[in-house]
Amino acid sequence: MDFFDTDFHCHILPGIDDGAADTDESVRLIQMQMEQGVRHIVATPHFRLHEMSIEKFLTRRNAAYQRLLDTGAFQPMPHIMLAAEIALERNLCFAEGLDRLANQEMDTLLLEIPYEGYRKWMSEEIEEIAYRTKKQIIIAHLDRYVDIFSSADYNDILNIPDAIFQFNTSAFTRWKSRRLLKPFVRDDYPIVFGTDCHNSTSRKPNFDLMLRHLKKYEPNAQVRRLFA
Repeated sequence: MDFFDTDFHCHILPGIDDGAADTDESVRLIQMQMEQGVRHIVATPHFRLHEMSIEKFLTRRNAAYQRLLDTGAFQPMPHIMLAAEIALERNLCFAEGLDRLANQEMDTLLLEIPYEGYRKWMSEEIEEIAYRTKKQIIIAHLDRYVDIFSSADYNDILNIPDAIFQFNTSAFTRWKSRRLLKPFVRDDYPIVFGTDCHNSTSRKPNFDLMLRHLKKYEPNAQVRRLFA
């Protein structure tokens, strides 16, 4: 397992969120990922605390994973790590058992900032979650906010202690996203990539974009520790 064969963010589990609708679509997505060089997959279905308890989410996630296993489509099944894309909201840090949503193999929590104007409480909440859970925080698809966050907003986020920043591989398809990503690559920021794939048509895997654009890239030391 290493930086160049790990999809850190995707929605491949069947019937649990707006990702793969059924096991057939799950299998198609995994096949596409593997054809693009992915060997390790972090499955991150959406979790929103105001909609569902942690316990209910874990039950649904595990059942979805079992349905995928039961297909017998892969022998052996690719290495899939169960986690969640956790929607950031006020007072999320007080949720009991939040650490159970972590990718337990890497000890990471993937947090999704709301798609709205940046507010200081967002960074404060992330820092408090890191403190209370003792997990490595990964901030999801930082490139997604390029049209709504200012440079000052991004600077605030970059000052969150010890955070890792996840970019979608689709960032390579837009000029503004590539411009945002460039200093992260150049200046040795802790970054990881995910396809954020949801289906095999409009939001399909494109992990090969990262492999083509970052052939000689050396991951940050903080990121390399995830694979130790």
